[in-house]
Amino acid sequence: MTALRDFLIASGATEADIERATSEGWLPLLAIDRMLMPDVARYDPVGVAEAAGTSPEVAARVWRALGFPDIPDGVAAFSDRDARALRFAVERLQGTASLSDLEHQVRVVSASLARLAAFEADVVADALDTLRSTNADEESVAMALVEGADWESISGLIDYTHRLLFRAALWRRLARPTVGPTVDVAVGFADITGYTELTEGLDAHDLSDLLAAFERLAYNSAAECNTRIVKTIGDEVMFVGFPRDVARLALTLAERADADPVVPGVRIGVAWGSVLGRDGDYYGPVVNLASRITDRARKGTVLAAEGLQQVLADDPEFSWRSLGSKRLRGIGSTTLYVLRQAQ
Repeated sequence: MTALRDFLIASGATEADIERATSEGWLPLLAIDRMLMPDVARYDPVGVAEAAGTSPEVAARVWRALGFPDIPDGVAAFSDRDARALRFAVERLQGTASLSDLEHQVRVVSASLARLAAFEADVVADALDTLRSTNADEESVAMALVEGADWESISGLIDYTHRLLFRAALWRRLARPTVGPTVDVAVGFADITGYTELTEGLDAHDLSDLLAAFERLAYNSAAECNTRIVKTIGDEVMFVGFPRDVARLALTLAERADADPVVPGVRIGVAWGSVLGRDGDYYGPVVNLASRITDRARKGTVLAAEGLQQVLADDPEFSWRSLGSKRLRGIGSTTLYVLRQAQ
């Protein structure tokens, strides 16, 4: 226990923390906790606000924007690292219009990182189960997790990926002819056919494999077709790009899903027009239209709105079959086309 105890004490844990974690069976969790946040909690909410040079009210609003509950006064839950981060955030107020702007920025960043954090937690949990399956004691498990982690490299990889994605987003956002918050793009949705019925017969492991295979198929295909996956929503992905690229991705996804041994096929809807871009996502009637069209598509079929068909009507790569006017829930009558690869 000497090496682990030395590490924990040096990382801000107390003897009481170690004894409690040992007796209650969460020693590996304490080790990971101290590895990630190796600072002594010395401030309550009032104290951390003072250390950051702001008011408790502002500090509380930033903390809530991160998605965490209020900490009672008198409870030491914040470290010097927290104070520095809060000071940096508050200093941004000098360059923004209001505290509300800062709260919004914090919420966007926090929500984006929450998914990454959940994935990382699953990886650590799997590693923990594997180590415990070897009948190793909790001290050995905790030390193995600490020694096996390379947080500096992980942080560097996250920073590198962020820079690449930020650069790509800037080119998409700024290298366009339109001015203002709206932009003309093609939007598509693809979801797994019969997902609800399918999941009733799958255990958690098989369901995880299905969703992972679907995401892998979607992201790989999007990269090849010069489009971007905006987000995944359970069994559905949303993607955007130039009209021709989105049409190519839709057909590619449909074909590859039909041939995939895990994904049982997809249905896809695509549309084109002016949308509102905000915080990396897109909103507006065109987005709603693409989503509703997807609901009408059949397995392995790509349905397109009339606007996209008109933009690509002269492109020899595609062929179109009109389905006539169809009534879509919440939208009304819309002319739809089946999009196919030209023979």
